Amino acid sequence: MHTPQNRFPLELIPEIIAHPENYRVQSIVPYTRYNDEASFPIILKKTLDSAQSVVFLELSATGTRSRDVILEIVAVRCSVIFEKDELISIDALLHQYEAPHFPIPSYVTRQTGLTNQMLGARTFNVSDVKDIFADDPVVISTRGTAYRDVFEKRFSSLSGLRWVNSTIDIPWGKLNSRLDSKENLALNCSRLGYFFNYANVLETALSNVWFFHYVSGAVKAVADALLYEEYLVWAVGASFEVKDELKFSGYRWDRDKKCWYKHVKTLAEVEEEKVYLSSKCADSKLIQVEVIGTRKNK
Repeated sequence: MHTPQNRFPLELIPEIIAHPENYRVQSIVPYTRYNDEASFPIILKKTLDSAQSVVFLELSATGTRSRDVILEIVAVRCSVIFEKDELISIDALLHQYEAPHFPIPSYVTRQTGLTNQMLGARTFNVSDVKDIFADDPVVISTRGTAYRDVFEKRFSSLSGLRWVNSTIDIPWGKLNSRLDSKENLALNCSRLGYFFNYANVLETALSNVWFFHYVSGAVKAVADALLYEEYLVWAVGASFEVKDELKFSGYRWDRDKKCWYKHVKTLAEVEEEKVYLSSKCADSKLIQVEVIGTRKNK
């Protein structure tokens, strides 16, 4: 976990003492010391109150549109009390790998360090994964629903879980003046004086757990995020001739449904898009609106 590249430069101590104004010290996120060998559960606060389950999930995937598969999964199951803003225990850790049936792209190897040779013939233990996600936990991830499609493709029996994007669904700037709601987990940890290896999904998941425990109001904000809804507007019946205009207007092509769609965040935007599409589609009655809540298609 601590490589020669990120070791503390002890040889600079005389210079730091002489000019402390030129330096600042950061500590590694404390929870990154937990790993596959750690003993769980880890009790953070003793309580007799009824708790709810959340799972902090991070993935390494191939990232290719046609063959996007999961290579590594880290799921940290925790118990929380939303109304009291408390993360009370870290209950279990799942960390597994699975080899794809095709060469891992070089850019994925550069980012994750994973190779076909390293993964060999490994495969996920689906039963273990199901156990981590038992009793309908809230899924919290730094990439949120961006991970959901590839996750549900691999573990179809776990579709329909509630997902929260910890980077954009939580108002970090309002919870702590030192944080920025537009920054990722690594940068916000840095603002608090801590660091971790963002390319390592195990460290990312454990750091996210620590972040929610450390920042007051974060656990309660998850409950608020569960009420949030967004929308997909589907341009059903749009003619081929308007594809360039749709693309310019922010629409994307869904290969499976063979239809253009746009992601919007308010009902007012939905109505604007329906008016816009009325002249682009063969029949405005065919235009579809899909509600995207924390449970997909619910």
